[in-house]
Amino acid sequence: MQRPRGFTLIELIIVIVLLGLLALVASTRVQDTSLNVRISAAINQITSDLEQVKTLALAHHKNMSLTFNVSTEAYSIHKNGTLMTDYPGSNSGTIDLSQGTFTGVNITSTNINGSNVINIDKWGNVLNNGTITLNDAHTITFKKLTGHWEVSHP
Repeated sequence: MQRPRGFTLIELIIVIVLLGLLALVASTRVQDTSLNVRISAAINQITSDLEQVKTLALAHHKNMSLTFNVSTEAYSIHKNGTLMTDYPGSNSGTIDLSQGTFTGVNITSTNINGSNVINIDKWGNVLNNGTITLNDAHTITFKKLTGHWEVSHP
């Protein structure tokens, strides 16, 4: 009597289909997680830039601002109304959220006292309240004067 060696074709097909289903489930979980990481990174970038601009305004004794552009998924840093092209970590004064580390992160809306500009006086005080919404669900809310910010997630 000989024992059969190996697997039948049907057994191999079943195993391959099961492995494919597992890979599909795993890849969607990884994609969801990576988007959340990119959104968190964008929130950290925006809030740290707000803090940095407040510090720069006080250090240089100049009015500064962050101007958000929803259509280009970017924001720019201005000192006394002029684009600050040497702002650290920017591309000539502009931080672009549409590519690189932040791919898939969208600035859905800005409501900064009816504007898209956060103004900071020469003493480092934020002159307006407002919200910035990313990917329709993640909101950064900041307060006038202190610039204190809070983040809400779905």
